[in-house]
Amino acid sequence: MKVFISVDLEGITGVFNMPQTDCDGNFEWVAAVAQMQGDVDAVMMGCDDAGVDEIVICDAHYKSNNLDIDSLPAHASMVRGRPMELFMMQGIDDSFDAALFVGYHARQGTDNAVLCHSYTELATSVTVLPPDGGAPYVSGEVGMNGAVAGSFGVPVVFVSGDNATVAEAHDLLPQVRAVATKEGLGRHRARLFSPKATRPALRAGAAEALRAPVKPAPLNWNGHALRVSYADTRICDLAAACPGVTRVDALSIEISAPDYLSAFRTFVTASLLAESDQ
Repeated sequence: MKVFISVDLEGITGVFNMPQTDCDGNFEWVAAVAQMQGDVDAVMMGCDDAGVDEIVICDAHYKSNNLDIDSLPAHASMVRGRPMELFMMQGIDDSFDAALFVGYHARQGTDNAVLCHSYTELATSVTVLPPDGGAPYVSGEVGMNGAVAGSFGVPVVFVSGDNATVAEAHDLLPQVRAVATKEGLGRHRARLFSPKATRPALRAGAAEALRAPVKPAPLNWNGHALRVSYADTRICDLAAACPGVTRVDALSIEISAPDYLSAFRTFVTASLLAESDQ
């Protein structure tokens, strides 16, 4: 069995504020990435318990300089660096049996969710529009990255993060195994669970997810459009300059493509343009 692990930082054990996520060498970030390593190690042990043969990890948070390569077992490898065409999912393809999301956070605008956002702090929402006129879905990174995995036929079987992230994952993927590492009390407030509790839960949850006889179906958003809204017209000006983007109004763009992967790549490019003047 071959698995892909995408690792973010905001949903890691012990993380609750912005300095912990800055990737700039400050003491809070150093402590946070030590916790990140602990969570990842626990998930990898769960993978081993389930008989996984190969693990590929994407160090997906911000500058992609968070995890310690010296800690990798021989059957694991790590994808790092920027820019990444598939961003937090760089390295995935159709050779994987399952994807696991570790340290994830809830979508922008979620009540009592730690450090919630949707790929970029500049977007107020990312809405997925079905091609048949069905109900729109306001997505976060669980959904957007899950649909990248689904584009390769790979199911997301496991998610960890705060309790809001767990609820978001279960709402979108009812059969996914999910582990809460903290209870959000606000954007920068949380009741943090001890690593002595989260690490065994992460290990057991990952193993159970991979052993489960019935796994979530791969998320298929082919043909769905993405509508991205911003709080500032200048930011929208920059994003709207991206090829493949249609400006909907002063604060919103829309991205349409026959396949989700193309729409997602355009979203990543538009997001980088939007951030270019920050």
